[in-house]
Amino acid sequence: MITLIKSLKLILLFTFTASLNFSAEAIESYKKWDAEIVEIFKAMPVQEDGRLKPVQTVARYKLMRINNSKRLSFEVKGEKIKVSATEWLLDCLFRPEVAKQLPIFKVNNPDVLEAIGVEPHKSPRERYSYKEISSVDGAMGKLEERSKELEAIINDPDKEEEGKKARRDPVNAGLLSLRSNLAEFFYTLNAFNFARNGIAVDLGEASEDFKKAEGGRSRVSYFLSEFDKVIDLARNSDQQDFIDLISNGLNDLNNVMRVAGVKDNISSIGLAMFPPMSNNDEEWIKPGYLIDQLSFRKNELSVQDQKKFAQWALPKVQILERLTRNVESPSFATDLRALSDEIVSKAKERGEYKNIELELLNNRLGLFHWALPFYIMAFILLALTWLGQGTKVSKFLTYGVIAMTVFATIALIAGICFRSVLLGRPPISTLYETIPFITGTAVILCLIIEFFDRKGIALACSTMIGIIGLFLAFRFEIKEARDTLKVLEAVLRSNFWLATHVIAINIGYAAAILGGVIAHLYIFSSFFNIGSKDFRKSVTRMVYGVTCFGLLFALVGTVLGGVWANDSWGRFWGWDPKENGALMICIGALILLHARMGGYIKELGINVIAVLILMITVFSWWHVNQLETGLHSYGFTSGIMFWLFIVYAIESAVITMGISCSIFRVPERKARLAAYRLSLSDLFPLAFFLLAFIFTIVFVNLAKISTG
Repeated sequence: MITLIKSLKLILLFTFTASLNFSAEAIESYKKWDAEIVEIFKAMPVQEDGRLKPVQTVARYKLMRINNSKRLSFEVKGEKIKVSATEWLLDCLFRPEVAKQLPIFKVNNPDVLEAIGVEPHKSPRERYSYKEISSVDGAMGKLEERSKELEAIINDPDKEEEGKKARRDPVNAGLLSLRSNLAEFFYTLNAFNFARNGIAVDLGEASEDFKKAEGGRSRVSYFLSEFDKVIDLARNSDQQDFIDLISNGLNDLNNVMRVAGVKDNISSIGLAMFPPMSNNDEEWIKPGYLIDQLSFRKNELSVQDQKKFAQWALPKVQILERLTRNVESPSFATDLRALSDEIVSKAKERGEYKNIELELLNNRLGLFHWALPFYIMAFILLALTWLGQGTKVSKFLTYGVIAMTVFATIALIAGICFRSVLLGRPPISTLYETIPFITGTAVILCLIIEFFDRKGIALACSTMIGIIGLFLAFRFEIKEARDTLKVLEAVLRSNFWLATHVIAINIGYAAAILGGVIAHLYIFSSFFNIGSKDFRKSVTRMVYGVTCFGLLFALVGTVLGGVWANDSWGRFWGWDPKENGALMICIGALILLHARMGGYIKELGINVIAVLILMITVFSWWHVNQLETGLHSYGFTSGIMFWLFIVYAIESAVITMGISCSIFRVPERKARLAAYRLSLSDLFPLAFFLLAFIFTIVFVNLAKISTG
């Protein structure tokens, strides 16, 4: 069993990362980091995006943005090397020349590389190293020039439509993405350059008042400790050469400071790895801030405060210098441990370290990654039961299916709970978080239905929904490549109406999607003339019950959303696209229930409308975010329009199949159609059939257009 799970996880990993095996001919050798060093480094706390997180998490998402994977795998002289995200970040910070040679940049579109003069690899699966791209004459300049032109168009309010078109162009999107990835890699690579290389001035050569530097470059810590003296000598000197030398040194110091990250810089440049001096200050310190405050902004502090800050800050600069200059020394692990212990101790004192161990545990368990292979195995076993229905073996395998599905669902729910505990808020606040929540809710509904129905229908749906939902979550995470544990603004974290509205509306989404998925079984059964009438009646009862359940939560969620909107924005309803989508779900469910109650539709009609509601739900859940309008336009995701139109096309085709059953599966109607003697009652299903067929063709063409 364990071997099978591991095999499935390896297969899934290969699928998600598109490829992790590629040639690394430029790398002649690669030395793995000592396990002790990796363990120390990955548990060090760093502040990013408003919360404290372990270095491991930071490294994973930095690498994912560049490589579309949380780890590297390549070959060196025929030997396969696997490098974790933590090890890769260690390479960037402490072995930059090695990191430059690692093939990490994924470029799917060869036209992007050709646009900047880089020759694409034969296989689109192969990654590119920083050295490979930057060594091409003029490539970096062309990329910067093209990117600036695109940004000027995209950010020009007078060219809004042109900007949207430019951003959605595959080559343009690829160029902007590559430039962003290269920039992030550059800043990560050079974050500790100030400690490793110092600054390009030898104070000892400039004046006898200073000691000579090693290799003609002064250590930053020494330059900072003598900063006042350096400035005084420069001001009182009549030697232009000395003044120019100090001026160049200050420029160099300013450059390395910016790359190391300053406190006022809210971007991802640098690592906010030092707790602040004062416990009243919530923002952690980046190395560049230490340099800035010890030099250019020194006069902002009183003389006494300058001394206190220097006593606190200079040892931190010095330990980074020891680390970056003694990477191969046995003292590296000792120094790293000392730095880690100091930071962790201060974080615990401030009460900020409590969730780091929990997040490391969450990273190690990878509960969502455990859930997916179990859903897959459950589906495979369930398919085997269909080969011998009613036999003892089939019943035994069914118990196995139930056990695996329950285990996978527990892992999924536990993963959601882990995230809520880590962030101290309800489980949904971002588009990503809706995916596992809706998946888990739909699967739980299926298991409840199966408990009462016991026909295996809902059980089959639970495994399929689990597989599709988690696969979507993984692909979305790779696509966005951002930390999915996001901290909300305080006003949102404490807003009762927002929390209840979002949870209720997403339960409604889950029920609407589940109803549409189950309805597929009825339509396929009718279209291909398989399954009994009892089977189709059972499916219809499930769809009806789930629709009633979903309507309740969708309606309550929509009303709660209006209450919150009135409280926050001063209006209950504003015909926002997201609001309209939620309203359409409610209207669709009400039409289904009233039409069924009035006798206008029967079993087939109920299931066809359920599929239509599924389409509306997909529109409200995903598509409205792509419209880039309205107060709910918070989850724009480039590149998904193609898949949305594919989903619409598939569901339109399913509806077409369903309506065709009301025409070609009814002998009397089929005979009238053949004789061209249609009655008024025949026109409606025929019109809806043609309409659904036309929409199928339209959505297929829109999918083609969306790819450019």
